[in-house]
Amino acid sequence: MNDELSLAGLHLGGHQIDLGRLRAGTILGLMGSTDSTTEVVLSVVARSDVAPPPQFPTGIRSGLMRVRRWVKSYLREANAGSGEAALAQACTEFGLRPDVLARRFGELDANEQAKLRLAAAWSTGATWLTFIDPFASVPGHVRAGLRGRLADLAAAHGRGIVFTSNTLTDFTVAEAGVADIEKGELVAFGTLEQVVTEPRGSLPAELSGVNVYSGLARKGWLSIGHSAVKARTELDGKVFVTLGWRSALLSLDEHDPAFTSATVFEAIVIGLRDRGSCLQAKLSPVDTEMGLALDVDLADLAGVHRAHPVGTDIDSDQSGTVGGFGVLHPSLGSSIAELRANVKVGTHVFVEVDTSALHAYSVE
Repeated sequence: MNDELSLAGLHLGGHQIDLGRLRAGTILGLMGSTDSTTEVVLSVVARSDVAPPPQFPTGIRSGLMRVRRWVKSYLREANAGSGEAALAQACTEFGLRPDVLARRFGELDANEQAKLRLAAAWSTGATWLTFIDPFASVPGHVRAGLRGRLADLAAAHGRGIVFTSNTLTDFTVAEAGVADIEKGELVAFGTLEQVVTEPRGSLPAELSGVNVYSGLARKGWLSIGHSAVKARTELDGKVFVTLGWRSALLSLDEHDPAFTSATVFEAIVIGLRDRGSCLQAKLSPVDTEMGLALDVDLADLAGVHRAHPVGTDIDSDQSGTVGGFGVLHPSLGSSIAELRANVKVGTHVFVEVDTSALHAYSVE
């Protein structure tokens, strides 16, 4: 048995990418655009001895299909010679009750579908397995258990796995690395820490809660486009720059005493959205030679500390304004109700960026 699978020359958007070599017993994760990550997975499947990703039937009448019928079809596609014993053992490994095989797809919940997906692939007996978003719609407590079980079994039995997901915690089992693939390009490839802490694409930036920009470091200064937002740096040349969603202070008043620097710019709220426990705004600067486009947390219903004047301690409040429950920017409203009344799409706000929170790293 070959204990390594070459992932060089994989097809992506009309060109080839190299994801190194996958060792048996390890897992490689792909994040990014669904079409692009799926294309890469199917390119992996074209290699010899790789089981295809289990994909459930779709369409109006798909819910009527019997699970056992689909399993038999999948095992034929995978050229698996395993029989009922291997399938039964795989179901046991992933906690799938045997009676599920006699049911119809429309009767399965998300947990059962995920367990079925893992068990079907495992029962092929192939050394190399592939999955497309295997834990889709599975709640957190079940998801963590299934993910850990798959990783433990892969390590114990020497199975190599390539899977896709856009849920950050899924990549904690990706010992072989994480590839960020967006818009037909391999944006980044490395450890989970490397991909997330120094994002080069929009998805890891989104998952880690930061805005990401292209910048330039020259003569000790870091600049982002034509913006007046600048910071000192020891780097030189083209860089990426990140700014956290909690690294700016917002107000409806340009001369708010909470502002402590001269670099305050005006922006328009061009979008509002929910993200986890937070209400968030997407801002566009009125003058691109002054400000930055950025996403900012407006409120956090989990009770996390609100935003504070740049350069002040988090436990102090020099603005003289006390915010209520969930409020991150007291000058936008002292309560969630006031915030909702004051901030809508089209509202003009004033923004002060905490330049000490800018994190720059080389493009190379």
